[in-house]
Amino acid sequence: MTATGVEYIKDGDHVSATYTVQAKPGLETWTRMEDPAFAKTQSELFKSNGSGMLSGLPVAYAFLPLKDIDEDGKLARLAEKLFLETSPVSTLQIEWLKDDRVAFLQLAGYDRFMPGTLQAPEPGVNYISSSVILLHPFFKGSVHISSNDPTAAPVIDHNYLDNEFDVQVLVEGYKLIRKIYENAPLKDLVDHEVSPGPAFQSDAELAEYAKKVIGSTYHPIATASMLPREDGGVVDERLKVYGTANLRVVSTARDT
Repeated sequence: MTATGVEYIKDGDHVSATYTVQAKPGLETWTRMEDPAFAKTQSELFKSNGSGMLSGLPVAYAFLPLKDIDEDGKLARLAEKLFLETSPVSTLQIEWLKDDRVAFLQLAGYDRFMPGTLQAPEPGVNYISSSVILLHPFFKGSVHISSNDPTAAPVIDHNYLDNEFDVQVLVEGYKLIRKIYENAPLKDLVDHEVSPGPAFQSDAELAEYAKKVIGSTYHPIATASMLPREDGGVVDERLKVYGTANLRVVSTARDT
């Protein structure tokens, strides 16, 4: 790639940490679908009249710009201290910090136990979970070939949360999701918090927890950006690498 004059852009990823509560007794969540007899009943309900648990999508999303989670300006001050490689992509990302149309945090809600905690679910217990998702992280990972053997696994360095800004966005996300669950209508459905749990209250403790449970949402981005070449792009609209005659990059990692 370097020989063609195309700048190599390391990849980032949407990463998430999970928040989980145990539901009050009597509340049925998607956990019940683990029971074959219950799942069969729900399938029959849906086939007969379009009702039951299969009739809806038990997921909810919220997308928040930086201003909605940065009341005291702490995140803005941390962003000013970031050291970034000079590129059109990095410049645009900094501009997004001040753009209320660009979400930096996603909150997702599910009526089930979601992976990404230090705890394991108890059989037969109903849970409600939320994912706290970092949408525009400033960490950059990398993927490199490990040998000339095409079947050999690549060397992958996620480099998650290598800067304090990314960490604190997740911390603020945890604090916000707690407030949401502590108020109606969700408050009326919650028995108690499972994760992070009562041992993690301060910003430092929540940061520690986030670092332990952080995981991928499987949205790797920007390994081969489809952008104009002058904006740091690697491939054009036909997926051809700039500066080459017949080399294309086609993968789910391509970002537009």
